[in-house]
Amino acid sequence: MTQNTVSIQLNSQEANLAKQILLSAGWVEEENNNEYILLRMRNKDGSVVSLYTSKKIVFQGKEDFDFLVGQIKGSDNVNEFNPHIGVDEVGKGDYFGPLVVASCFVNEEFFKKVISLGVADSKKFSDRKIMELYGKIKDYPYKYISIVYPLEYNRLILETGNVAILLARQHSFVIEKALLDLKSKGIECKKVVIDQFSSKKSRVLDELGELGSSIAFEQYHKGESDIAVACASVFARAIFLQEMEKMSNLYNFEFPKGSSNVIERARLFVKQKGQEELKKVAKISFKTTKSVLR
Repeated sequence: MTQNTVSIQLNSQEANLAKQILLSAGWVEEENNNEYILLRMRNKDGSVVSLYTSKKIVFQGKEDFDFLVGQIKGSDNVNEFNPHIGVDEVGKGDYFGPLVVASCFVNEEFFKKVISLGVADSKKFSDRKIMELYGKIKDYPYKYISIVYPLEYNRLILETGNVAILLARQHSFVIEKALLDLKSKGIECKKVVIDQFSSKKSRVLDELGELGSSIAFEQYHKGESDIAVACASVFARAIFLQEMEKMSNLYNFEFPKGSSNVIERARLFVKQKGQEELKKVAKISFKTTKSVLR
């Protein structure tokens, strides 16, 4: 990716909150001797941000800064925020462990809280940071979770033959849970945003049926730039990590995350626990399984 520079003019409140939001997102303050720069920070990817005395903030680096800009600019614009549902999934690319899909309805109050905490796409945070954030928001009532354990995942993949269909069903399930719960409590929600997992936008709407006709439905690449999707991402990741820990404790075996460098551990698991147990802990539809059982 080429060098990206983003320059935004802030107001006084946004400028005051910028440092807190950046620190929460993992940025580290650097020494600065420029009298026109109030704050200079750097992240682990080498990107740099400078806040000037004029309250202009400049981001420089080989990444997309839209989410951070949205957080900082949104910090003073809660009245312009429209409450809505965000949906994201974790575990789709992990050989071991479940698929976790979460939806989260973000209202004005929760919006202010998660902005101050620096909530972002869970892939941007370490496992430790995810659990730290989760500890601060886990009691929020408008989150809805679906956990598809490996045994059920494997059965459903055999049944559907298509992971996109499985994802659409689980997305629609947590959206329906959210909409029905909100309706029962007299809370109106007119929009749902999901991170794109299929080129066919209608997959989730087809699963929702008539319920889907009552909402504005948005699906796009890098959906985690939406704050409700980012919240769903954090909830899903935290639940996934908890389930992985439970599975490790149950089998007294350390399961690696992701899909690379898992073959040797999977072979060891099969050797210790047996091939039949593999379908209870792994997504055996992955090509990895052929290498494991070779």
